[in-house]
Amino acid sequence: MTTKQPAVSNAAQSEDTETSREKAANLVISKYTGWAAGSGAIPFPFWDVAAIAAIEIKMVNELLDIYEKPFSESKTRSILTILIGSLSPQLLVGATAVTLFKVVPGIGSVLASLSMPMLAAASAYAVGKVMVNHLKNGGDLSNFDPKAKIDDFKAAFDEGKKKADPAAT
Repeated sequence: MTTKQPAVSNAAQSEDTETSREKAANLVISKYTGWAAGSGAIPFPFWDVAAIAAIEIKMVNELLDIYEKPFSESKTRSILTILIGSLSPQLLVGATAVTLFKVVPGIGSVLASLSMPMLAAASAYAVGKVMVNHLKNGGDLSNFDPKAKIDDFKAAFDEGKKKADPAAT
């Protein structure tokens, strides 16, 4: 005598898949946010920026893998340039100044090590959150409009700063 197994609905399977993807995506964002923060502490000017960019590109690649979407490094670089470039000029000038402080022995490195990791972590967090929201809604790199996501990116960046700065909580 055989017993029939109840059929699992496609909607339930889809919901389980989406929940699994979100959990995996959040773990990826958390991992790369930490790596970005650590890269912000690299003591050599502009090496930190290059490392942060590479980390964010790698994170986007892993997020795309989770959602089974194709990756393009050139498209990802373009998206990141627009999103990060949308931050306030004061913040971008400040971040550039911070990385340049690393050439000043002693105090320069200390000042840079206090703020650059937080900015790097906030940036990675924001990139990850905006990308996941886009992917959850069925998007991919080919239809990602970074200019349309600027407000979401800025909000996620502010949220990321709060998460990265224990003094802010």
